[in-house]
Amino acid sequence: MVQVTKGKNVVIETYDAEFKEFTATAAQTTFTMVSKAGETDPEYTRVYVDNVEVASTDITVSSATPAVVAIPACTVGQIVQVYMPKTKNGAYSVQQAIQMKVSTKTIEIAELGTDAVTVDVIQRVGALNIAFAQATNHDLMKKLNDNAQNDTYMVIAKKYSNTSPISYRIYKEARVNEMNDSLEAGGIAMETFTMTFKHPVAFKTT
Repeated sequence: MVQVTKGKNVVIETYDAEFKEFTATAAQTTFTMVSKAGETDPEYTRVYVDNVEVASTDITVSSATPAVVAIPACTVGQIVQVYMPKTKNGAYSVQQAIQMKVSTKTIEIAELGTDAVTVDVIQRVGALNIAFAQATNHDLMKKLNDNAQNDTYMVIAKKYSNTSPISYRIYKEARVNEMNDSLEAGGIAMETFTMTFKHPVAFKTT
């Protein structure tokens, strides 16, 4: 096993996520998914009502199978989209580098009869670049590779074990974008991959 000191306090946890869209037929508050939640903490689940995000403090996720996601009541005809982690994959230590970048898309709205222009942020999208040394177990890379090919959603939790209390950065609706591998001096296999996700990122402490 390759031992590398750099980044030893960072652990990445990945979850396969279930996506389901509902059209409210009444003033609904609960929505039934297919699978059991891989993590019932609402910070890991994202819900939209007519493309407006529901605050995580207003979400509850049951531990039943199938899981039930509860939100404040919506009205008839509203579209509800739920992204919920369903299966936790193996956790692994990142031994090299992590980099996050976020791009913002804006729109300018000119007001008729005045010189005023309103700039609205309409979308924030991020990319999480991760590089790590891979020794003998390539199961995780196979999982990520399958995810990239199937274009499915994942939840990525980045755990900082050197903080007190331990803190997490949670990337919801993440997808594998690019993957690469190379062989470094001494036979060390270097794996790199880029996840794309919707911003903002959730923060959680234990």
